[in-house]
Amino acid sequence: MICQVSGTVTAVEDYSLTLEVGALAYEIFVPTSVVAHYRRKTNGSAPKEPETFHTIQYIEGASGHGNQFMRLVGFKRKVEKEFFQLYTGVEGVGYKTALKSLVLPIQKIALAIERNDLATLKKLPHIGTRTAEKMVATLKGRMQKFALDLSDEPLTAGPEADISSEALQVLRQVGYGDAESSDLIHQALSGNAKIKSSEEMIREIFRMKNAAGSPAER
Repeated sequence: MICQVSGTVTAVEDYSLTLEVGALAYEIFVPTSVVAHYRRKTNGSAPKEPETFHTIQYIEGASGHGNQFMRLVGFKRKVEKEFFQLYTGVEGVGYKTALKSLVLPIQKIALAIERNDLATLKKLPHIGTRTAEKMVATLKGRMQKFALDLSDEPLTAGPEADISSEALQVLRQVGYGDAESSDLIHQALSGNAKIKSSEEMIREIFRMKNAAGSPAER
């Protein structure tokens, strides 16, 4: 199992980073907000300094039925990887859903679970009331380590996380589902690295919808 990879980020894609390690290049899937952070940091171009990711390896595809694909999910800190492994142990939270839902720092999510704060958990993309309740039932009592994590290197950059969360609430109010809202937020962040507020993000989303010939409001 590949548990850690070090190399140079050579590309920032929609849902992943490309990490060059010698003659090999690995696709590392990361939370949407981490992609947005790299885009903001580099203004769309890949950073050149060496990076290390703590990784989890997943195999997609049914054994004996067609092709199987290896996926690597990466985190900058080991504690984030540990959190993710527990987080994806909740029924209904696969690794893809988990990556898209992590728009808040893990400390805030862990605190919400420990405090039975369903309102905060339901703000996460793809996390409804039932899944939020399952999170609390499954993970409460196991999140203290993460709730007390005061590192200055959060899983998600604070401003991006708050902007995404606020924009998600607005999109919900005008009739968009979580899946489409998450995709729209991601597209906006990927297309415009200079977004500084939820209002700017909503304007960018509506601009993209209008440019595509789709109605912005429902």
